[in-house]
Amino acid sequence: MTGPERGASFSLLRLIDRLSAVFAYGAAAAVILLATSVFIDVVGRTLFSSPLTGTLEMTAYWWMPMLTLLAFGYTEQRQEHIKVTILLDALPLRMRQIVEGTFGLVATALVMALTYYAAVDALESAQVGQTTASSPPIAIWPFKFVAVVGLAMLSLQAAATAFRYFAGLLPDRQDAELDGDTL
Repeated sequence: MTGPERGASFSLLRLIDRLSAVFAYGAAAAVILLATSVFIDVVGRTLFSSPLTGTLEMTAYWWMPMLTLLAFGYTEQRQEHIKVTILLDALPLRMRQIVEGTFGLVATALVMALTYYAAVDALESAQVGQTTASSPPIAIWPFKFVAVVGLAMLSLQAAATAFRYFAGLLPDRQDAELDGDTL
């Protein structure tokens, strides 16, 4: 890879990493909103005998999907997803990078397919204005698009991770040696 190509590649990687961090802030905001709505519900129920209507639905259909799906890309960037490396640890570093890069490409393709099907579902849900069956009904269709955005970010980050493996940037030699020693 020549200088300009390498610079463009690394700029794109930095952009994907920054987007993952922004999405992680969205996940953090969802945690705060979840805690706030549950707090208001508990205080209202206990002190005023008037719970916050729709708390369970908001938690299940709004906040939980946001806090999980928006954090996936950031977790992938930091390589903090759970993975079993017992066989990979036995490989020489370059072979491990090739194998993990290949797995990253497979994961990217699978998550892109999942993103597509989530988008189809979100569009159908928006078309009918999907709500919960509760009274009053709570709109859930807008939050289906959070799944699409979160999965799209995960697929971008998985592709970036695969590139890093193929480019020899992951795992760091020291990290690879430490992984084998920590088992």
